[in-house]
Amino acid sequence: MMVCNYKPGVGGISGQVELLQKKLREEGMVADVFSTKASIWKRLWMIPKLSRKAKDYDVVHVHCCSDLGFLPAIMGVRAGKRLGKRIVLTYHGGGGESFFDKHPRLVRHYLTKTDANIVLSGFLARVFEKHGLPYTTIPNIIELDSSNFRLREIVHPYYVSTRAHEPLYNIPCILRAFQKVQAVLPESRLTLVGDGSIHQQLMRQVEEMGLKNVLFTGRVDNKEIYRYLDQSDVILSAPIADNMPVSLLEAMNAGLLVIASRVGGVPYLIEENVTGLLFESDNEEELAEKMLWAVNNNERVKEILIQANQKVCDYRWENVRNKILSVYGQ
Repeated sequence: MMVCNYKPGVGGISGQVELLQKKLREEGMVADVFSTKASIWKRLWMIPKLSRKAKDYDVVHVHCCSDLGFLPAIMGVRAGKRLGKRIVLTYHGGGGESFFDKHPRLVRHYLTKTDANIVLSGFLARVFEKHGLPYTTIPNIIELDSSNFRLREIVHPYYVSTRAHEPLYNIPCILRAFQKVQAVLPESRLTLVGDGSIHQQLMRQVEEMGLKNVLFTGRVDNKEIYRYLDQSDVILSAPIADNMPVSLLEAMNAGLLVIASRVGGVPYLIEENVTGLLFESDNEEELAEKMLWAVNNNERVKEILIQANQKVCDYRWENVRNKILSVYGQ
């Protein structure tokens, strides 16, 4: 049983859990999800319910992250220990370093009670090592379909962002950079896929900045993401903290050039000038420069796109299957 703050049809942790569930079922396993997404008070009463559900499974696989996202770890580990189940925990998100530093006792209390901890990148591996916590590195998985790939012979100034409209993902930096690009290339366009707490703020910012050709799609089911990727040539990702974003893997699979902030686990995923471009977090000047470079260096970009698409094959289920089954005790 997988335990997480699950919401169907979205990316992030929920998207990974859905894909893992699908792959495990294809292996002939019984794999279900227990969602802990609720108010804090309701979550406290969920532990008995989780214990009743989990008793029929051999493994409790917790998917968690920092801050309130750590609650699934508390609930899953407690229920798993009570039942004597094998406990596997996957730590997601780029906020791990600061969270571990702020709450070392809490983290150690729960992450030393598991049978296996999974980290997704070298970035989190370093954090776990710093705190003396056991771990094994197994990357996110992506379901590849070669029909999604389109090699851009010409890179147009058609940009897209698929990150949530939350402060962490720093969409305002993308808007500031886009303003500079549009001053040079009036035909440039930007598609902002998603929703979140600052969605209305971003819409006002676009209007106040006088930006043209900016499309807000609102929330999009994860199954529809490739439709929007196909309409763009460059994906932009500007978070102030990150780990191993599947959104960038999806873009690499679709043949888009990745331009992402150099934070957390991203440099472990994107090799500078080999599989994508990186810029310093919150530096709209550098981001704008790379956005313009992309449309002015088509031949070099094509080389990057081909290498990125080859690299993404490392994240196929076939390449991580045995590691996953091993931590499950199979």
